[in-house]
Amino acid sequence: MKNHFYKLPFSLVGIMQKKDHRTCSLEQSIAQHLHLIITTAYGELSMDEQFGCCIWEYDFDNITSSHKIKEFIRESLSNAILRYEKRLGNTRVELEIGQEEMASQKNGCRVKKKITITITGWLNATNEKFIYEDAIFTGPLSYQLI
Repeated sequence: MKNHFYKLPFSLVGIMQKKDHRTCSLEQSIAQHLHLIITTAYGELSMDEQFGCCIWEYDFDNITSSHKIKEFIRESLSNAILRYEKRLGNTRVELEIGQEEMASQKNGCRVKKKITITITGWLNATNEKFIYEDAIFTGPLSYQLI
């Protein structure tokens, strides 16, 4: 199944019925995998408790400085990508931490911490530049599709 990438989420009904599953490009597959790494807490995957990153550890943290949190998360993501995403080379993780006002019908306006993540690197298979961007809101953790 080399060069055959599957689109998330999997259709378990389709798999049980032995139907073909939707496929995606190499870039989309890597983007899906990066999103999975970003949104998975350490210990959540019982087969490999090191899979994921430390964003969840700082979900409700209002004490640690944004600069320290930024460095912890950047290092955590860099290590996870190096370990789990072998299709990318020469990766670089950049983070921006800010606040964003979010409207809610129940609570009116609410300010949440927003972590914007940009991952750049090179596709090992084609030596093309790869750029991935994601946004995470903390307290509680949620994400914004970009």
